[in-house]
Amino acid sequence: MKNKLYFGYTTQSHGLKGEVKCYTDFERKDLVLHENMPVYINDQKHFITSIRPHKDFYLIRFDHLTDINEIESFRHQKIYIDKEDLNLKEGEFLFQELIGFYVVFQEEIVGKVIMVLYNKSGKLLEVKKRKKFFIPYNEYFIQKIDWSKKQILAQNIEGLML
Repeated sequence: MKNKLYFGYTTQSHGLKGEVKCYTDFERKDLVLHENMPVYINDQKHFITSIRPHKDFYLIRFDHLTDINEIESFRHQKIYIDKEDLNLKEGEFLFQELIGFYVVFQEEIVGKVIMVLYNKSGKLLEVKKRKKFFIPYNEYFIQKIDWSKKQILAQNIEGLML
């Protein structure tokens, strides 16, 4: 698996029929939460065979396992996916891929993206050099993303870097 992405984590079993409680805040759940999607738990490939939302988490069954004893090793584990399994279209990306990119403003590196936050009005890039500041992810502030240099070219951010 080349492009491993963190998807979420499991907590415990649910019922006796082999379902596991899974929590995730992954931005594109629609691309992952379907039958036959490969996921990686403990560096082993498994396939989702059923999924259903329940309260603020998902109940997932893996590999057609139908007994609580068969899924004991799945409890309290991180779930990863391979980016290539998402089949993103040309130009599409996941915002978590921007973590670690340098932010360049007026030809000077002003910090590094350490987190992407999601709020009702949009996405915010949390940037840190000496101090932390936030840049809204929109056309007014983000001019271009240079994937080869791992840089985000920013504009109009003078007042944000206080």
